[in-house]
Amino acid sequence: MNFGEAPLSSFRPLPFLGNPHVQTILGTLLPGFERPARTERRVVALPDGDRLVLHETPPRTQRTQHEPIALMVHGLGGSYQSGYNPRMAAILSARGWRVFRVDLRGAGAGVRLARKLYCAGCSGDVAVVVESLAGAFPHSPITLIGFSLGGNIVLKYAGEAADTAPANLAGVVAVAPPIDLLACSALIAHQPMYDAFYVHNLVKQATRQRKYFPDMPKLAFPARMILREFDDMFTAPNWGFRDSQEYYRESSSFPLIDAIRIPAFVLTARDDPFIAVEPFEKITPRPGVEVHIADKGGHMGFLGVEFLLGVRWAERKMVDWLARHIESQCIASSRESVASV
Repeated sequence: MNFGEAPLSSFRPLPFLGNPHVQTILGTLLPGFERPARTERRVVALPDGDRLVLHETPPRTQRTQHEPIALMVHGLGGSYQSGYNPRMAAILSARGWRVFRVDLRGAGAGVRLARKLYCAGCSGDVAVVVESLAGAFPHSPITLIGFSLGGNIVLKYAGEAADTAPANLAGVVAVAPPIDLLACSALIAHQPMYDAFYVHNLVKQATRQRKYFPDMPKLAFPARMILREFDDMFTAPNWGFRDSQEYYRESSSFPLIDAIRIPAFVLTARDDPFIAVEPFEKITPRPGVEVHIADKGGHMGFLGVEFLLGVRWAERKMVDWLARHIESQCIASSRESVASV
């Protein structure tokens, strides 16, 4: 199912891989072979003194005068090294993109640079990065690409900044975003394997942060708890929310999607184990915003063959969309620039 201008062909899982849990787990465990050739680090300062790390991959080919820029935002428990990040960085770099993979607060290479840990609503941090890139590359179109939790963050930013974003913010892409965090929290609470996996990683992150910043309050997590309890005890108070319910409500991108004024591509699967599909079905379609709901695919899986494009169906569809909406405009602008000389 899709809302928007361009049709999306139906996803067909690889043989014997139709189960959503198989798609989810294998999609994570199979990293792929694509790796960006060269990466440089940039540090971006935030207003409260914390810092983020950007991992920059330059374009391998020069197709346009001002290469497009992709800013990629990882998901919960992820980093710039999460499998989807280097895969997409390599693919886009080969197509002439300059790619930045961000480590959100306390993630990846930024573990010692931030007292806070990132949260589902940290769109303000993305805003600082976008402004920084827009200042450094004023003539390059910038596209935000978010995966899972990162998808919610970039959609939230795109809605909040509809009237204030830099002029060269050109598009936003979100795959499997939890746009309604309350609904997703209720869903994952009934999936104890996934819930325990995320809680384990989050507790480890929080404990590690206190080791690097020993003046922070002591942590005393119970032996067993669900994700919502972790957010009640740690995430919500650290970000100024009363409890997890207020945190989820205020951090969800769903109410802001209708405000997005740049081209947008949103993809989810109806059988995703912990992303509620009902909010996607309630989105009011508007020109330029495409919301696609595949029947299968699990969470960030979408392992299926389409012609000779490989098994990463969702990533190939993202590239198709970027080619139509961003690359084509870059090439047209470059031709106009050359013709005017």
